Amino acid sequence: MDASGESVTILFVNTHANEIETLAAPVRSRGFATVAADGLPAGQRLLQETRPAVVFLEMNGNKSPVLDFLARVGALADPPPVIVLATQARAEDATEIMRSGAHDFWLKPVPAERVLKTVQLLCDDQDSPACPRRLAEVDIVTRDPAVERLKAVARQVAPSGATVFIQGESGTGKELFARYVHWHSPRRHKPFIAVNCAALPDNLLESELFGHEKGAFTGASRTKKGKFELAHGGTILLDEVTEIPIHLQAKLLRVLQENEVDRVGGLYPVAVDVRVLATSNTAVLDAVRAGRFRADLYYRLNVIPLKIPPLRGRSGDVELLSEHFIRKYAAEAPGRDEGKVSLGADAAQVLRAHCWPGNVRELENVIHRAVLLSRNRQIDRDALILDEAPPVGDSRGGPVELTTVEEMERRLIHTALDRYQGNRTRAAEILGISVRTLRNKLQSYRDTGLLEAGV
Repeated sequence: MDASGESVTILFVNTHANEIETLAAPVRSRGFATVAADGLPAGQRLLQETRPAVVFLEMNGNKSPVLDFLARVGALADPPPVIVLATQARAEDATEIMRSGAHDFWLKPVPAERVLKTVQLLCDDQDSPACPRRLAEVDIVTRDPAVERLKAVARQVAPSGATVFIQGESGTGKELFARYVHWHSPRRHKPFIAVNCAALPDNLLESELFGHEKGAFTGASRTKKGKFELAHGGTILLDEVTEIPIHLQAKLLRVLQENEVDRVGGLYPVAVDVRVLATSNTAVLDAVRAGRFRADLYYRLNVIPLKIPPLRGRSGDVELLSEHFIRKYAAEAPGRDEGKVSLGADAAQVLRAHCWPGNVRELENVIHRAVLLSRNRQIDRDALILDEAPPVGDSRGGPVELTTVEEMERRLIHTALDRYQGNRTRAAEILGISVRTLRNKLQSYRDTGLLEAGV
């Protein structure tokens, strides 16, 4: 709801009614209004009538109507962010769509939770009449002494403008810590912009970060502000910052030193006032030593280092976080009462014994499934479906033979891709690497003839 009491509207443009309902239901449960269009013509009409805060647009193979829709959105006085969804697409098509004004480009299937989270983040980050700021307090659920110390450091440095470098395995909550710093800072009523540096192609990342002028390249039909300009007065999070190509790292360093950005094709720099936070789930110093990450950029970012421990080292938090997620998802589940769902002792024992390779993100998924699958008021072990770590063994179940690290790495990658039916995002998460790193490794296997059929 906005300040006037009216609901914020989210527009879904999709020809599949069932898919729209799946994605829209969690959004409505959080107080947003949703409208659906069964095609682009209806979507263009609703765009004018409802003034949506966010648009989710399906691309059915042909990019031309999508580009036309984006041009119409861009012509509005206060254009909403548009996220394009596609079952499959060429990298060139995705790049052209992003350069034509799309806020993001996702490959389906898309988890409904991701849609809800994105809507909430965009509405926190915009100063639009259609999407007013709705700031909620950010907290980190823990009783672990090491994490409590990290929270204390985060609160202490939050009022300053110092850069904070947050490191930890995938799923440990690095972005949550970044939001925690932002919320405790004087900038908390200004934008918080998160950029996944690993998810954007090299030829698009520069424009996304620093913006571009009209006509700077083919497809640049209008001037576009980059993420640093959109975060002016607030905070920018550079997620997986070590994945930024080396040739762009010098430009990022200049932004940090001079507080100004150079748009692609621009004649003059643009001044920005931005607090910079960064995250990485890789060994940063190894990247520095290997020449993949500039040492001067590392020291500029690493003013305040926060290293988050993995969940397997925080056994006391497993049950606490489980109860937190039970309350969260029981409140959202149809017909469930958050006060009447609890964690059984046998289930708690199973959760404490698990190694949690996916960390807190994996635990959240397990509890979400358990809340949906359990028909009792108490979640028992039968409702738990755990994601096991990729097995270290051969196809017959016997022990793996001694081999090289490179070969073991290749086998683990193929096992993860097989487990998640080729979904590179999920495979990268379980392996603890970025999607870009996974893509580069697959390309190297393809070049050397080691890529297995069907991958």
